[in-house]
Amino acid sequence: MNILLVEDHRLVADAMKIMLMEIEPGVNISACYSTQHALSTIDAGKELDLILTDLFMPGIDGIGLLAGLRNRGVTIPVVIVSGATEDKYIRAAVENGASGFIQKTLPGAEMMAGLKQVLSGGRFFPERYIHTGDEGASDSLETAIAGQKGASIPRPGEKQLQVLRLMAEGNSNKQISQIVGISEATVKYHTSQLFKLLSVKNRTSCVREAQNCGLLAAYDEA
Repeated sequence: MNILLVEDHRLVADAMKIMLMEIEPGVNISACYSTQHALSTIDAGKELDLILTDLFMPGIDGIGLLAGLRNRGVTIPVVIVSGATEDKYIRAAVENGASGFIQKTLPGAEMMAGLKQVLSGGRFFPERYIHTGDEGASDSLETAIAGQKGASIPRPGEKQLQVLRLMAEGNSNKQISQIVGISEATVKYHTSQLFKLLSVKNRTSCVREAQNCGLLAAYDEA
């Protein structure tokens, strides 16, 4: 069994590697200390059975990693391990295809049980999210846009919507290119098209206008 651990704090990574050795005899655990490194490792074709990632990391975060895997068509189960407890983070993990969300306050035995559940094909989320986790992600961004009351909302393409969301999350063009798996030139093209569509001249105005139009409503905090 091969497990990839994505954690920017090396001390935490070392401690988790020791704990993960108990999953089964002969387990192989690799560590990446940034999401960019993890995506490069996956692009190199490394065979993996499970990915564990922290949520908050410099540059591309854990949600960005999920988006990057989805764009690459990678179906390896991903579990986010984080100290965050807010529903918005758990919901974002569910909506972006995570197989689990383990809070760092859980006892080690429960954490291991959750990982084994994911490895056996199940999901593992906090109790209040079990139903959501079983059903998968909530309504897509397209559905959310369609449900908005405003009649004249701009309609970016699917890829432009993804670039828009990542832009709203504060990612640079380089980070967006790594997450989506496209060139920086293509990111710049999509960005310029968004500027034209929303009649703006910079990223800040683009995100603000998109929020006003309801294009980012699906990602607003409930």
